[in-house]
Amino acid sequence: MTPTRLLFTAAALLGLTISPVQAQNVDATSPDALILIIQELGYKALADTDQQGDPLIRSSANGGDFTIYFYGCNEGKDCKAIQYSKGYDMADGMALERVNEWNKEHRFGKVYLDAEMDPYIEMDVNMDLGGVNRKNFEDTFDWWLVITREFEEFIDWK
Repeated sequence: MTPTRLLFTAAALLGLTISPVQAQNVDATSPDALILIIQELGYKALADTDQQGDPLIRSSANGGDFTIYFYGCNEGKDCKAIQYSKGYDMADGMALERVNEWNKEHRFGKVYLDAEMDPYIEMDVNMDLGGVNRKNFEDTFDWWLVITREFEEFIDWK
């Protein structure tokens, strides 16, 4: 008996099923698939392109907009990774010491300052070589929402 057949036989004996939806992976080569998942989760997701012609997704949550950029693309297609990004226009900017404090204490969601000392928070996701399963993508999206909410509390964003 082949290993695959053995796995499905064992799953059947245990009363388990492996649905095609659970087994289907998503990756950065299909922005439309990611948009659909984000919309199914109840969030806005609109297709757009960046200055290089690569896809991007404009979305919002927690009362603010953010962007999902696509990287490692070949002429706007076959992208390999995504990056969640959100900027905050602060009247007095943010001190570098606070940026360093955030980056030191938080594993996900790295922060940097732009020329006006306004913070941007970003989170990269590698989706190359087969992508990730849908549940993993949904969990990563949820992590992004948690991270931005925590960062907004950290900077006392209103």
